[in-house]
Amino acid sequence: MQTVGYLTVVILLTLVIGGIFGAPALTFSCPPGRPMTSTCPGDENATCVSNYCGGCNAVWYGANGRRAKCFRKSRCPPGQHEVQCLIDPCEGATCSAYPNATCIPDYCGGCNAEWFTTNEEQVQCEITS
Repeated sequence: MQTVGYLTVVILLTLVIGGIFGAPALTFSCPPGRPMTSTCPGDENATCVSNYCGGCNAVWYGANGRRAKCFRKSRCPPGQHEVQCLIDPCEGATCSAYPNATCIPDYCGGCNAEWFTTNEEQVQCEITS
């Protein structure tokens, strides 16, 4: 019986170390106004839930508990279109001028990286990888 318990522990540790249960997602401290939480035109009764896994995201849920179909055109200002990027503009990026700054991806008009200090002040950085 002791051998079975030992083997169980070894197997569980191997699975955890091997990443079978998945790597934890990065969580973010978002600047003011992020995630965008305006309205959900497709479902006026939808509830907005902030999701900080992997970025500053707003996720809308309908009364049935499923994701709402908001059909939002864009969260970008007029004249700028939201683009699809092959990779997250913040992936692997660092800011040498502000090493503790947080990078927030901005897809309005291009694949952009916005940097914010812990005081939620936007700063300019030359992106280095």
